[in-house]
Amino acid sequence: MKADAVTSSTAPHEGAQTADAPAVQRLPTWATWTIGIACIVAAWFVALATPGEHDAQAPFEIPAAIGETATGRNLVVTVTDVRRASEVNADGWTAEGNWLVVDLETQAVLTEDRASLSHADLVVDGNRFTASERPDSLLRQPLAVGIPLAGSLAFELPEGLDTGSARLELALASDPSLDSMIVLSFELDEVPTESQTELLPTEWANP
Repeated sequence: MKADAVTSSTAPHEGAQTADAPAVQRLPTWATWTIGIACIVAAWFVALATPGEHDAQAPFEIPAAIGETATGRNLVVTVTDVRRASEVNADGWTAEGNWLVVDLETQAVLTEDRASLSHADLVVDGNRFTASERPDSLLRQPLAVGIPLAGSLAFELPEGLDTGSARLELALASDPSLDSMIVLSFELDEVPTESQTELLPTEWANP
């Protein structure tokens, strides 16, 4: 009976809080809102920094300048001249029009497998023009590793297109996604104009 009395006197009253139990702390309302807004802003910045599918597959652009060598993954290009003319000639072939001609030397770097200028586009103020297949040119010519191939590319532009921001795009695959692409930027109205011009013969240049 004495033991029962001691136990009863030392046991805590029902519903009483023990001395060692920590008090529950709750954040004030303003702190909860602040943390929530901060999380939303952080998620927004992450979404902006994450590239979309188109950007993630875009080619890696290598800037080029006339007279300077630009090197991509498996492509080396040196643009030697850019000019405009109202008549172009190439090995007995002649055509009048609004032409832009690019002289260049190019070669492969790692492998000759599928190595050719399959992507040769001129973009003027968002309008895209592919190198003409009418004259013999460097378009889709097989490239060798370490041996430059010299020649020209000719772009036939619409009559009256004389000004605008232009960029020449050169790459091995017709779709240069996920690969390097040589890019030469210039102003169309700053390109020298001739009445007629000759396309360079496609031939191996002196290494």
